[in-house]
Amino acid sequence: MLFQMHLKFKPSYRKISGSFIISTLALLNLQAFSQGSRVAIHYKLEYLVNRIHVDMVYQPLEPDSARFSYGVPAFGGQKDIFKGLQNLEAEGPVKLAIDSAERTIVFKYEQRNPIHISYDVADTRTEDNTRNQLFRPIIMADYFYIHGINLFLTPNFKTPESNYRISVEWEKAPPFKVFYTFDPESDGMRPVITTWDSIAFRFITGASDLVIRKFSAESGDNYLVLRSTGISPTLENEVKTFYLNYNASMREFWKDKRIIKYSLVLQPFMNVDHAMSGVSFGNGFIGKYNKPDSIAKGERRAVIAHEIGHYYMSDLDADTGEKSEGQWFNEGFNDYLTYFNLVRANMMTADEFEKGFNHFFKSLYNSSIRNTPNDKIFENFWKLGDYSKLPYWRGEIFAFYLDNQISIATKNKNTLRDLMLDLKEIVKDRAKKMFTNEEFILAVSKYLPGDSFKKSFDTYILKGNPIEFSNQMLLPIYQIKYKTQTPELRIVDTVEFLAHFQHK
Repeated sequence: MLFQMHLKFKPSYRKISGSFIISTLALLNLQAFSQGSRVAIHYKLEYLVNRIHVDMVYQPLEPDSARFSYGVPAFGGQKDIFKGLQNLEAEGPVKLAIDSAERTIVFKYEQRNPIHISYDVADTRTEDNTRNQLFRPIIMADYFYIHGINLFLTPNFKTPESNYRISVEWEKAPPFKVFYTFDPESDGMRPVITTWDSIAFRFITGASDLVIRKFSAESGDNYLVLRSTGISPTLENEVKTFYLNYNASMREFWKDKRIIKYSLVLQPFMNVDHAMSGVSFGNGFIGKYNKPDSIAKGERRAVIAHEIGHYYMSDLDADTGEKSEGQWFNEGFNDYLTYFNLVRANMMTADEFEKGFNHFFKSLYNSSIRNTPNDKIFENFWKLGDYSKLPYWRGEIFAFYLDNQISIATKNKNTLRDLMLDLKEIVKDRAKKMFTNEEFILAVSKYLPGDSFKKSFDTYILKGNPIEFSNQMLLPIYQIKYKTQTPELRIVDTVEFLAHFQHK
């Protein structure tokens, strides 16, 4: 049940400054002319103490009313996110209908004149932890970080004018450098014209010590965004070198030719002792860490690589259903492909691979919830603990199993990479790049007996029973033994192990 806020918002009918309306409409018309499509929503932002004030001008696209929403509870488990929207007012002949339980605001009007809405977005963090610092608005004197869904109102209507645009500019900018992940070339000092889907799950950040580096690669312009405190030039160069090299390897693995403005944003946690956590978005990754040391090595390197992997898998997903059932692939397979490609790019040793996988085995096989069916995981996902990691562990171990099975069956002619490229081909012409469980099983049947694999998929993924590994299931480069109920992996042929991941 969602957190309910019983608040009353009283519409305001104060007179609007004529110069504001005239200048705003002139700007909208100019932008519409220059962009070839209509700017229907214009935002002006003011940076204040612990909050951002928003003035919004909406040119109605619907005849009598328009529905908007604020925030998404599933994004970070923020069931109370609506309380961050404060001091909501409407000016002019418009009424507001607020449903705090559903986080919706309906603008009701009789004429299609521009509507002026104002509100504040507050920093509502009550404690410092990874979830709050990755998902909630952070608005401080020297630093801020806020996702689009927590700053702008989301249009909840469909209109024939689907190509309308949104304009964003600062009336009172922060007293420091700003970076838009939806428009990396902007420093916040000029209006940005974009579309709603480009800003929804991307963010704006800024800090008194923000450093923005732009560099070019085969994939196009890339941006490295750091907070310089504690970051040495050597460390900055390590991160840049890692990204460029890993990015090149991933493009080759996926046969990816896209050009995109990718942003790697790394910022420190505040009073949180956690090595690295992050969130991927359409054209980049935000990673937060506890200490500015060795960001591009060990566990932190794997986290960054995992999130870069989400970009390359962004046009390939398992059907998520209503309960995020596809996380076994979208997260778990991405985890295994992270290891696969780190080894492939000579950025992970056999010892690191072995140590990592034994940690995964221990985590899954010793978990009290290891047998949770796939469609029951998300019911408890934001309780965190093992629930939040179960799809990762289960998926990556199943991917490891499947990689071995494909390689054995094809006498090392094929690996999991070939299956990934097959799946990508299946979804390439779809608006939603998702495949079903049945399509996954059918794709695997190109390499393995379909009926037998269907039973394995049902047992190990859908029902959630851990795989009972034996050496016969794995390539001869591995050996496996059990300590009580937990498999323990050993790499016994390092040369052939490294060669396995180099198959073209």
